[in-house]
Amino acid sequence: MIMSYIDKRNEIDSLQQKINSYGELSAEVKKKINYKFRLDWNYYSNSMEGNTLTMDETRSVMVGNLTVGGKPIKDVLEMKGHDEVIAEILKIGKGETRLSEARIREIHKGIMHEEDEAKKKKIGGWKTAPNHVINYKGEKFEFALPGDVPERMHELLNNTNAAIDAIQQKKKPASSADRDVPHPVDIALQFHLDYVLIHPFYDGNGRTARILTNLLLISFGYPPFWVKTNERNIYNQYIADIQGYGGKADLFFDFAAGLILRSQQLILDAIEGKDIEEENDLDKEIILFKKSLNRTNESNKLKSEQDMKLILEDSGIKLFNKLIEKLSGFNDLFHKSVKRLIYSDSEEISYNIKTRSGGKLLLINKQFPESFLDWLSKNENKNFFEFGIELYWEGYKLSTPTFNLGVFACFRFDKYSYHILRISTFDGPDHYIEKTYESQLSREEINFTVRNIAKNIMTQIKENHFDD
Repeated sequence: MIMSYIDKRNEIDSLQQKINSYGELSAEVKKKINYKFRLDWNYYSNSMEGNTLTMDETRSVMVGNLTVGGKPIKDVLEMKGHDEVIAEILKIGKGETRLSEARIREIHKGIMHEEDEAKKKKIGGWKTAPNHVINYKGEKFEFALPGDVPERMHELLNNTNAAIDAIQQKKKPASSADRDVPHPVDIALQFHLDYVLIHPFYDGNGRTARILTNLLLISFGYPPFWVKTNERNIYNQYIADIQGYGGKADLFFDFAAGLILRSQQLILDAIEGKDIEEENDLDKEIILFKKSLNRTNESNKLKSEQDMKLILEDSGIKLFNKLIEKLSGFNDLFHKSVKRLIYSDSEEISYNIKTRSGGKLLLINKQFPESFLDWLSKNENKNFFEFGIELYWEGYKLSTPTFNLGVFACFRFDKYSYHILRISTFDGPDHYIEKTYESQLSREEINFTVRNIAKNIMTQIKENHFDD
């Protein structure tokens, strides 16, 4: 028997009641579900818009690796930003559902990355030039004109929030007294259709549409959905038919409801202890694991002292200078600040920022980086394991009792690749980037590393300030 949209919607409510009947899920089950949701949502939604990262590379980015198979840094950073946005949405869960222009703009800023300065200025702002799509029939469809976007978006948000209020207040919508209170799934899917018809940004509209639709679903207590590669054509066709040829919205609603049901079944399978990975996920994981063991292929150059020195002379100085410049902004919050370079030439000696022990000290003086370059030239036989900069602050001024804070950002030189790590006084190490010895850090990779270290320090200061 073929289910109608209403039948599927009723089944969605039935499954959600069953899920809710289990109460608070264990941390292990929640972790498994959230990881599956993040991976599939990240990969499928971004690949629809031309992102070149594979599923395995998406996994890699999700654990902090910014160098994946020589792929464009734009694709990597947009995937990273997308993951951060949806991870936060999944963490928030059911709750406040109202949408705002400010929230939509912030989400757009979170998922977009541009190298070009002119395009950078467009991120987070409504489009200023017309945009269109060539649909599955090869015909051009124009989206809302730029001048109409502010009013159209204002109207969309008003309608959506009014429908949300009707649910929360359990009253009939003011625009139609003879209708029942709208169903949350209807609200989310109608928002999706109206939003993509407007296409308010210069780019990233599909991704933001799916994020915002899922944000509504999650806020109402339902799981997110994503469109797999083999479902992409039918998804685009339904939307194109509605946009340009008077197609019925119910067809899209019916399609999307099936995707929501799939997500709910994943949750139930995880609760019941079943494997929620796809059949080929384990095969991919085995292949990825084997690749990680086989680091002796010709594309990975063996570590040499000369390569390490070149990397430190170029990438090291750039990264350290950028860190000193950015993190000096925290100095006036503490009574004393210290910066120094630390290295070790043995895997058995790793620097411990918490105890400030291990490694060997190289003081930074006023002539840095010239003095550093001079030191490197005089130490030609150094086979480094770690080389990094420690920034340490003593005596936080604005709370009692006071506290100290430190960060050690370092290059770790392994046999076939080097890594950028951050180790702080309050949490474990973060692994940001892995590179082969043929390549230096890019400007974007340096900026990403510095930005994330600074954000981490700011978070630690806030947490300790308010704890005290």
